[in-house]
Amino acid sequence: MPLNKTLSYRTLALGLLLAAAFAACYWPTFLWLHEKYQFSDSYYSHGYLVPFIFLYLLYDRRNELRREALEGTGSIWGLIILAGSLLVHFLGLFAKIHFISGYSMLFYLIGCTLFLFGTRVVMMLAFPFFFMVFMLPVPDEYLNYIALPLKSSATAVALFIMDTLKIPYLRDGFSIHLSNATYIVGTPCNGMRSLISFFAIGSLFLYFIRTSFLRGLVLLLMIPVLAILLNGIRIFILLYIALNYGQEAASPEFFLHDLSGMAVFIIGLAVMMLFMKVSHGKKNG
Repeated sequence: MPLNKTLSYRTLALGLLLAAAFAACYWPTFLWLHEKYQFSDSYYSHGYLVPFIFLYLLYDRRNELRREALEGTGSIWGLIILAGSLLVHFLGLFAKIHFISGYSMLFYLIGCTLFLFGTRVVMMLAFPFFFMVFMLPVPDEYLNYIALPLKSSATAVALFIMDTLKIPYLRDGFSIHLSNATYIVGTPCNGMRSLISFFAIGSLFLYFIRTSFLRGLVLLLMIPVLAILLNGIRIFILLYIALNYGQEAASPEFFLHDLSGMAVFIIGLAVMMLFMKVSHGKKNG
């Protein structure tokens, strides 16, 4: 049953008030996110795009959301979640643990939605809220537990190609000594940035295509392997460039380094699109 005009205006006023409070309270968190995205070796440089994708996901279901918002009833539990989120946020600011504030921001939005529109709207927005996780940086100390094995595996792939092509080298940790150059496998080559981006894109594919659970699981399990293989090939290409064109040509300051990173992303995206197209085609067939 549609809400009357009085209640609609009340909901609008509450929504604007909560939005203003969100902007004011989380301004320090926005600045922290901007700083994290700006780092040259940031794993979350894609973070700027996530809010726009979130808005598109809302727009894509606008008719259903409008109907549920008009017919739904807000829950006091939303206000409790909202208040708890602000408490965690201010504790995070006080303790200078900014990533806690970032995640509390997500729960603030969930609490607002539950308070204003009810459980059904929150359930409809479950994936868009989940997707926002990809804009919230996890401390590097935690990511390094994954990044180091990723870099080691990608380096092993690159050296396997070197061995196959019988290109001589000497390995000392992550320093690869060639006949005329030394290449150090640095942080940007660990594959973590690709891994996070591929998981974000893969989850979007699964959301829109709505494939079977098994095919979705295969895609998610394929992503780490794909990130390792592509970054291993990237390391080999940079080693080959260093061997033939000098160490400077393969350095992060030279355009070929960034270009190879873009190539990894594009190829990975193409592979995932091909996988989803083939698997979706089999499903329809």
